[in-house]
Amino acid sequence: MRLSIFILMVFLAPMVLFAQDTTISPKQEYLNQRQQLVSEDLSWSTTQDIELDSLEQLLNSNIIAMRDSMIAVYKDQHFFPPARYFFQSKKHIEGTPLFGIIKQMPKGGLLHLHDAAAGDAGWIVNRVINDPKAHIYWGPPTDTYTKGQIQYFPEEQVPTGFSKAVSLNHQLENFPDSLMSLLTFDESIDKDSVDIWMEFELVFQRIYGFVRYQPVFKDYVYHYLDLLVEDGIQHVELRSLINGLYHDQRGPGYYNADSVVAYFQEIEQKIKEKEPAFTLKIIFTSLRFRSPPQILQDLVSAYQLRQKYPELIKGFDLVAEEDQGHSTLYFLDIWMKMDSLQQVYGVDMPLYLHDGESNWVSSQNLYDAVLLDSKRIGHGFNLFRFPNLIERVKQKDICLEINPISNQVLGYIRDLRLHPASNYLARGVACTISSDDPLVFDYQGLSYDFWEVFMAWELDLADLKGLAINSLKYSALNDQEQTEALEHFNKKWNLFVNLALQQLTINN
Repeated sequence: MRLSIFILMVFLAPMVLFAQDTTISPKQEYLNQRQQLVSEDLSWSTTQDIELDSLEQLLNSNIIAMRDSMIAVYKDQHFFPPARYFFQSKKHIEGTPLFGIIKQMPKGGLLHLHDAAAGDAGWIVNRVINDPKAHIYWGPPTDTYTKGQIQYFPEEQVPTGFSKAVSLNHQLENFPDSLMSLLTFDESIDKDSVDIWMEFELVFQRIYGFVRYQPVFKDYVYHYLDLLVEDGIQHVELRSLINGLYHDQRGPGYYNADSVVAYFQEIEQKIKEKEPAFTLKIIFTSLRFRSPPQILQDLVSAYQLRQKYPELIKGFDLVAEEDQGHSTLYFLDIWMKMDSLQQVYGVDMPLYLHDGESNWVSSQNLYDAVLLDSKRIGHGFNLFRFPNLIERVKQKDICLEINPISNQVLGYIRDLRLHPASNYLARGVACTISSDDPLVFDYQGLSYDFWEVFMAWELDLADLKGLAINSLKYSALNDQEQTEALEHFNKKWNLFVNLALQQLTINN
C-alpha cells in the first residue's frame, strides 16, 4: 500500500509543480530581497581621494598645527567643545581663529535644509514686532494654538488669545527676547530626544503661519539664501512642502503651488545678481505621519510639479520624526506605484529619503532607502548598526547627508567625536555636511558644522575639500550644471587658500 502511494506521488509531482503559479509579484520580490538583506546583516557580525598642491599642503599644515594646539589646551582644561552641547560652545567657537578661516572657506552645496527653518529667528522677530498685521498667540497652550504662534488674520476674525505683535512689544518688557526664546533652542533644551522633538515641533507650529504668509514668503526665502551665500555656499537644495501660501485677504488656494515655484525661481534670479554661480533645487516633501492616501496624493502633486518644472523640482522625500512616524516600509504600496506614475507624467521622481535618524536598533528604514534606490540618504545616522548595508551604500554610491549639530541638539549623540559619520568617512562612504534646521538651533550657514567635525573627527584640509566637492558631485544638478559648479568652486577654493595663507602670515 505504501509503495503504491509512493509511486502515485512520484507520478503526480511534476503535474503539481507544473500547475503551480511560479510568478512572484513585484511586492513579494521586494520583500524577499529585503529579508535577504536583513539576514545578511544578522550573519555578518570617505570622502574622495583629494591631492593637495603645494599651497594647499602649506595651509593644511597650518590648520592642523592650529587644531592640535587647541586640542592640547582643551585636554588640559578638560573642555572639548564638540563633546559639549552646542549652546555651551557656540560663543567659544566663534572666537577661535580657526572659525574665521572656515567662515571664508567655500563649502559647495547645502543638500539637507528645511525651508521653514532655514533662516534667522532674529530676523523673524524683528519683522514681526514691526508688522501691524502680525498677530501672536500669547496665552496658555490649547489643542489648536501654542504660545508664540505667529499668524495673520482678517481683523474681524482674530481668535481669542491672539494679540497684535506690535501691541505686545509695547506692553511687555523684553518681549522680543521672550519671543526669540520660543523660536530657538538654547542650553536649557537638554533633555532626551523625545522631549526635544516635542519642543522642536512646537517651534515649527509657531513659525509656520509666518513663513507661509504670502506677503512675507519672498522676503524670508531671499533672506536665508542670502545668508547662505555669505557663508560660502553656492548651491542649495531645499526640502519643501509646496502646498501653496495663504493671505488674510485672499481665499484658500489663491496662491497655489505654481505661485510658490514662481517665487522660488524669481528669488534664485535675484540671488544670482550677487552670486552668478548660485543654483537652487527643490525636493518636494511630505510628512511621514500622514496616511498612505495622503502620501499618494502628495506624490502625485510632486510628479505634476516635476513635469512642469523639471529643472527645479528634483525629487521626493518624507520628513518628520522618524521614531514616531510611519516607517518607510509602511508606504511600500505607494513606492510600488512610482513606475506607473512615471509613465503617466513622463518624468522620473528620484527619492532623497530621510532615513536612519534614530538611535534604536529596531529602526530599519535604511534597508528601504537602499532598496528603493534613494539618491542620497538624509542623516543615515544609525547605518553603523548594519555592516552589510554599509557595503551596499558604498556599492550603490549613495551619499549620506550628515547633520552633526542637529544630531547633537536633538539628542542622538552628545560627544561628536563618537558620531558614526567619522567611521563612514573612514570606510569610504560618501558624505556631505548639512545644517538641517539652523533657525531652531540659532545659527546660519555651515561654518559651525564644519568647525565641529574638523575638530571632533581630526580631519585635514583634504577632508574638508572632499566634503565640499561631494556636496556638488552628489547634488541634483544636471551634468552641465555640475561641471560649471565644480569649476566655480575650484576657482573660489584657490582664492580661499591664498587668502587664508596671507592672513596666517600676517597674524604670525
